[in-house]
Amino acid sequence: MKKLPQGISTFSKLIKNNYIYVDKTKYIYDMINEGEVYFLSRPRRFGKSLLVSTLEELFKGNKELFKGLFIYDLWNWNHDYPVIKLDFTKIGHKNPQVLETSLDDFINQKARDFSVNLISNTLTTKFAELIEQIHRKTGKEVVILIDEYDKPINNHLDDIELAKKNRDVLRNFYQVLKGNDENLRFLFITGITKFSKTSIFSDLNNLTDITIQEKYAKICGYTQNNLESYFKEYLLELSESTEMEYEDLLLAIKKYYNGYSWDGKNFLYNPFSILKLFYTKKFANYWAETGTPKLLVDLLKTTNVDLDILIKKEYEFKGTFPNFELENLDFHTVLLQTGYLTIKNEILRPPNSSLYIIGIPNKEVEESLFSYILGFYTNFSAESIEPMTKKMLTYIYKQDETKLQKSLETLLHKIPNLIYGEFKNEIEAYYKVLVISWLQLLGFDIESEIMTLEGRLDALVKHKDLALILEFKYDDKKSFQTMLNEAENQIIKRGYYKPYQNMNISILTVAFKSREVKCKFKLLNELLKEYKNRK
Repeated sequence: MKKLPQGISTFSKLIKNNYIYVDKTKYIYDMINEGEVYFLSRPRRFGKSLLVSTLEELFKGNKELFKGLFIYDLWNWNHDYPVIKLDFTKIGHKNPQVLETSLDDFINQKARDFSVNLISNTLTTKFAELIEQIHRKTGKEVVILIDEYDKPINNHLDDIELAKKNRDVLRNFYQVLKGNDENLRFLFITGITKFSKTSIFSDLNNLTDITIQEKYAKICGYTQNNLESYFKEYLLELSESTEMEYEDLLLAIKKYYNGYSWDGKNFLYNPFSILKLFYTKKFANYWAETGTPKLLVDLLKTTNVDLDILIKKEYEFKGTFPNFELENLDFHTVLLQTGYLTIKNEILRPPNSSLYIIGIPNKEVEESLFSYILGFYTNFSAESIEPMTKKMLTYIYKQDETKLQKSLETLLHKIPNLIYGEFKNEIEAYYKVLVISWLQLLGFDIESEIMTLEGRLDALVKHKDLALILEFKYDDKKSFQTMLNEAENQIIKRGYYKPYQNMNISILTVAFKSREVKCKFKLLNELLKEYKNRK
């Protein structure tokens, strides 16, 4: 049985040491034969570096590594090319000076590798000279592969001015690539975020973006077919260790880990999570282990984001994949580009551009996102949030107001002062998101801002045969009892419960003022009787 390639992104190492390699060379072959200059955006841990490594070995002509793969009989092994691979995880970038120096060191090292002498002093001209000299010395066109191109920017979103300065260094560095077109055989650039061409690749306007092209939707990640064919033996082992029927296991894996898509048709697994699942033989949130992307952390710290978007079922964008702009950081775009949201469906509208419906990929990502959001806004660690919220499920089923009240107080009492200062006008929205976030973590199927004939229901959560209708109130001047009564009256008067009468309906009203919270449970029948008495 071949070994699981955990943490290995070097193609030659996978092949030589009997690790599983999911063959992506069909997409590589098509890409190389259709064009020469490409850009691909994918979330972290999705196989971008392995893809770059595979391209490197292919262009170097290391034929033996590709035996048995799709491309083996199609590639012209009589030709090889000099390759410059630039991995920005190995480039210093704590400020523009360090970035420039580190890039200069990289160029000097490559010059030594190819035994060429450079006389240029400036970074841009030196990079151009390196490409020209390698081409002249070898008599062959040069292949350039750039991995994690955006790291010097994304790692400094807590200091936008510094991020902009690093961006300017990169823009000057990349500008030589188009001017060297006659010396290049192939150019491939990957990263997490997709910046607009005007901000990074201002002169590289011939760059083909394949991020959401259907043809290359499966170039990274594992498909369902990949899972069932390449990992068959591991699936059987997992079925035995979990004592799950094989088909039930497949459905469980799909629900928890599948769902990433860049065309709304082909849905994928993140390789990191699947490999961890097979290694540990346990279902768990492995996405969280990879760490929350720094750009998301910094965005939450520095920007007044619309947290209410986290509890809506669907969002949309039109046309091309949204660009990431330092001058106008957009929460939707960051979530999409970092893998917390994905394309669920593409709606064709010729002659107009397509409409893309986006949402959270799967249960694993949902848990990661809401654990992190709760942790960030309550000062609890993200790791401690999930087990803490699980206790609340029992309180909901037992209609235990007292314990649920204490749980809510525990969850909310550590809300940082920023909500009461800079974001004071949006306290109700923050409270609402926090409460609904832990309901998400409990495994409820949740809908928010549901429009009815009589108004708009704050939230509805479902779990098995239980329907829980939620209404939130915030008012520093009114008493808790007044707010709770108003919330209950609103639910009954506007008939929010009527579409769900085939389920066991409970009503949960939650009232906030300052740093205090009160909640009230009622079975629907009890509330209907009480409402009549109030009238």
